[in-house]
Amino acid sequence: MNIAKVKRLVAHGVFFALTGWSGTVVATEAATHSLAGWAVLDQSAREAGPTSGQFISGKFGVTPPFINSQPVPGWSGLLNNHDGTFTALPDNGYGAKGNSGDFVIGFYQVRPEFRERGDGTTTPGLIKNEGFTPFNDRNNILGNGQGVDLLITADLENYRHGEGMGKNSGIPVAAEIREKRLLTGYDFDVESIARADDGSYWVGEEFGPFLLHFGPDGTLLEEPVPHPLLVSPNHPQAIALPATATQGASRGFESLAFDEHKEFLYAVPEAAPVVDALRPVPGDERVLEIFQFDPKASAYTGVNFKYRKDGPATGNDIVIGDMTNVGKDTYVLIERDSKFGSQAEVKRLYLVDLNETDQDGILKKRLLVDLLDIHDPEDIGGPLPGLAEKRFNMPFDSIECVVVIDDHTLGVAIDTNFPSEDGRLAGVPDSTEFIKLTFGVPMAELAPRS
Repeated sequence: MNIAKVKRLVAHGVFFALTGWSGTVVATEAATHSLAGWAVLDQSAREAGPTSGQFISGKFGVTPPFINSQPVPGWSGLLNNHDGTFTALPDNGYGAKGNSGDFVIGFYQVRPEFRERGDGTTTPGLIKNEGFTPFNDRNNILGNGQGVDLLITADLENYRHGEGMGKNSGIPVAAEIREKRLLTGYDFDVESIARADDGSYWVGEEFGPFLLHFGPDGTLLEEPVPHPLLVSPNHPQAIALPATATQGASRGFESLAFDEHKEFLYAVPEAAPVVDALRPVPGDERVLEIFQFDPKASAYTGVNFKYRKDGPATGNDIVIGDMTNVGKDTYVLIERDSKFGSQAEVKRLYLVDLNETDQDGILKKRLLVDLLDIHDPEDIGGPLPGLAEKRFNMPFDSIECVVVIDDHTLGVAIDTNFPSEDGRLAGVPDSTEFIKLTFGVPMAELAPRS
């Protein structure tokens, strides 16, 4: 069966999803839902700061570098501030360690004005950036001779570019980066964020992968916490000794979520280790582990949960985009492929309950929403190309944010990989899209039960 050509059949909330490694089509019931809001931060948005984009090529009419400014390349993490604003985390900038040394990492405070009713057009509501907080190492934790020491961009005279330890570009590091010890996309690839009760932030990243602890002002508070088994090719250890890498590049902690009571964090890599012996089910690339972390002890507890992605057991290219708690021990996860536009196939929200496993000890999951086929009874999206009336979709590569708005409502947003992808409009770089999805009952009640 040609998986790419299978069409979703929708009837009374039931559609057919590909779940088996052999390409078997299995009937799966999606939860009753509807699009409740749509807002966009235009791809032209910029934050004043050091000149960036000096190591990328232009595309779709975008010409770098961006003089005295930083673009917003979508979001990889999102937190609800419960005052109409959200804390939004871009990743390391331009998609790779070697091209993001001049991109300052940190988080925005954003205010969406969602479009909530249709008017016959495809014009979404707008998102405003209300402030930016850069991450910094002003306490010199990364150069104190303890724990994880890194030579960061702020320690250099010239930017590095390229992989490994990089090459001297001959381009001076911006004075602001050096003086304030700002962290850049060459130092860390931040992909997920969780807020503690004291207002500090835990951040999951991919170059270690490490867990990072920042104060409310963006200052690194303690040593990066490495994982006991997962080692990225960009980890300093693997750069020095490549054979020690156990995790794929850009397959680190794409999600970091507190439990309901903010006692533990759950760190989720995009995919299983590349070393088969370290996989929770050797020979099966679908199964990865969700790792429990104690933030008070800054240590992993050793309690892990097994989760099985869709797709084939080998050659699996589906990854986890995010995870968030929706009440009790229930979590929503994003599964996605790396395709966009008309080629997109797998963009799905699943529910799990950490107490519910199958006979193999793997978490049971229930399809919540297919993000390529969203019910839009208010016609909020308008007549989008290629979609049936009162349907909406998110045909993007990197759908990487899911956030609780209330017991019945989720927010979902994207990383745009600016300026290289045009999932929504051909030839136009994707803007940052943020939608609301509402459900008829509290989401925690929809999780799979025995």
